[in-house]
Amino acid sequence: MNKGRSYFEFLDQFKRAGCPMCSFLVKDSHGFLDHLLYESVLDVPIRMELMQSFGFCSWHTWQLPALPSICSPDTGYSIFASDLLRKFAYLSSSVEEGIGKKRTLKSFLAKSRRRWLSRVKQKACPACRHVSQFETYHLKELLEFIGDEEFLEAYKASSGICLPHFFLVQERYSGHGNFPLLLEAQRAMAQSLRNTLEEFIRKQDYRFRDEITSTEARAWRVAMEFVAGKPGVFTNEMGHDRVRTTRTGGISADRVSVQSTAFDRCSLAQLIEQMKGSKEATFYLKQALPQDLLGGLRDLASQKIHLSVEFVVEELGNVEYLRTLYSLGFSLLYGIGLPAQTVVLLDGKRGYMLDDHQRSSGRRLRPLKNAEDLYLNLLWRRFGIAVLLSGSIKEVDIKSGLFCLATEGSREQWCRFKKADTNELPQVGSNVEVFGWERWNTRVVELLDVYPIRRE
Repeated sequence: MNKGRSYFEFLDQFKRAGCPMCSFLVKDSHGFLDHLLYESVLDVPIRMELMQSFGFCSWHTWQLPALPSICSPDTGYSIFASDLLRKFAYLSSSVEEGIGKKRTLKSFLAKSRRRWLSRVKQKACPACRHVSQFETYHLKELLEFIGDEEFLEAYKASSGICLPHFFLVQERYSGHGNFPLLLEAQRAMAQSLRNTLEEFIRKQDYRFRDEITSTEARAWRVAMEFVAGKPGVFTNEMGHDRVRTTRTGGISADRVSVQSTAFDRCSLAQLIEQMKGSKEATFYLKQALPQDLLGGLRDLASQKIHLSVEFVVEELGNVEYLRTLYSLGFSLLYGIGLPAQTVVLLDGKRGYMLDDHQRSSGRRLRPLKNAEDLYLNLLWRRFGIAVLLSGSIKEVDIKSGLFCLATEGSREQWCRFKKADTNELPQVGSNVEVFGWERWNTRVVELLDVYPIRRE
């Protein structure tokens, strides 16, 4: 491998905090603006290009004050801005001409609003066009270099690239031979950062606030850049951008769409047979399953097959039913914003929907058209997991409605009742078994039921 200048620039950037790709783009932007204002501020072709783009974008405009004084950013931008305001004055004079012809201002503006935008801005920001070319170059280099062992280890020890840049790599170069190396490293970084954030969240409890480390305290700022990139590098999504580029796309509304077919319906028995040949089955439900389907799942649980079964439930208040699902050895998760209909997904690729009216007649499932999209969408609807713990009560906080359970495995778990009007907290020293939701955003078990245990 030819370890040129770029290779060592990457290694040097890895030693700094934040996304190296964003840092390169900021550096490239400063270099472009520095050269333009120092060398070309009076060049007619440059000024004509800036007239066509109507200056720089907001991001690059606000980088000008940070340029060295030798570039005279104040004088340079004054020259550019004067040109742009003169252009605006010329275009806006047509309003007066339109009114002078006895056309109403409202009708004139309605007919000319599109022409205004296209006449004011005919090209994208020149600095953005320049930086975009270098971005492509840097992304390709990253994938080439990451096949080198020294480079890969340095990357793993760094902050990594931000997720928006990772998505660009995936979109453009997922077929590259080194992409799996980048993917593995990126996943490890994301998990490490998530663990740090969750520790910070856990220590928001007044009892652990003094244990917050400096790394945990600044983790939220690290996460901001990891999730969104450096300020200004990626546009907002308010629809204000005057020139659309292929780099940005629309963001769909946050809603779960379940699309099923009217034909090729599947019986509950056929579903059980399909599950036997699958590696993963996930049920999303807001109400109990039909008894014959639950019976089939119970039989399936008794068989030694390599199948992972998960139940994600919402608004299911039947504690006995939830304990039944849990006792079968299935993963039981707490969901929010699930579809109204019961949905089952197999290996994230195939899926079926069970309508309410089908429960009483026929009990057949309709295949889903959008099973893969639904699988990805519903992954983000999980907010906790069911736990069954036993131990002795170590501490009770009556004011907060909390109690601390010391489990047999030396774990200390704080718990509270799901219903706020429950005031009967167990006594310190008593032995209990608790069943409830461990909510991931609080690390406190939200109790569904408490059972006293008698020790002999």
